[in-house]
Amino acid sequence: MAKHDNVISDILDHAVRFTARTDELKRFLAFAHAHAGNSHGWSSSGRDARALAIICSMAELEAFTRFTIQRSHRALNDEALLIRSLLPSVRQLVAHRTFESLRDTSDSSKLWEQRFYATTLESCPETADFPIVTRSAQPPLDGQTLKPAHFNRLWGIYGLPGIAFPRASWSGSLAKLSSARNDLAHGNLAYHEIFQQAGRSITDIESYVTDLTNFVEHFVVVWCDYLRDESYLI
Repeated sequence: MAKHDNVISDILDHAVRFTARTDELKRFLAFAHAHAGNSHGWSSSGRDARALAIICSMAELEAFTRFTIQRSHRALNDEALLIRSLLPSVRQLVAHRTFESLRDTSDSSKLWEQRFYATTLESCPETADFPIVTRSAQPPLDGQTLKPAHFNRLWGIYGLPGIAFPRASWSGSLAKLSSARNDLAHGNLAYHEIFQQAGRSITDIESYVTDLTNFVEHFVVVWCDYLRDESYLI
């Protein structure tokens, strides 16, 4: 068995789950669209179907992205890699706790000790310990609703090949779902007003969820190739 086959298999399984669940959401949207206009009740159901698709698809994306990062970090930690063997951009992940502690350190001796450590990672002989956080935001995520900027960040930090969004529609659809999710979750607008905004019809939301699924397929291919090729090493 090749290195990382198990983690790649786990990620692929979660990607299949993501696709199955978003397909179910799209079927619900299609059903609501087919019955739209039949009665006032179905008009309300159309809004509910869109709200469900937005909230659930974004929740599935967050769960999948978090799982992919954490499962990969566990696999990399099991390799006992030396920090100096990692790509420069990847080293900042293993120094995450040091960078966080620098925010609040008032002891000057500890401050300079930590600064020295963070600025000499290219020669650090220590074993890499990638962060795995279960009760707060998983680095390099920040706990906010996922947006295109988060995936651009992943591409930059991990040194993933190519670009996060080779199709502009994927980025646009994620941004629109993210905005709609926040309107729903934070009460930015009255519920009935949320779907009076341009670009939030049933067919619009269905198109966004389709783009999201296509983006996740792209993300999975790139990420799994990255692990398979050990592209995190210099």
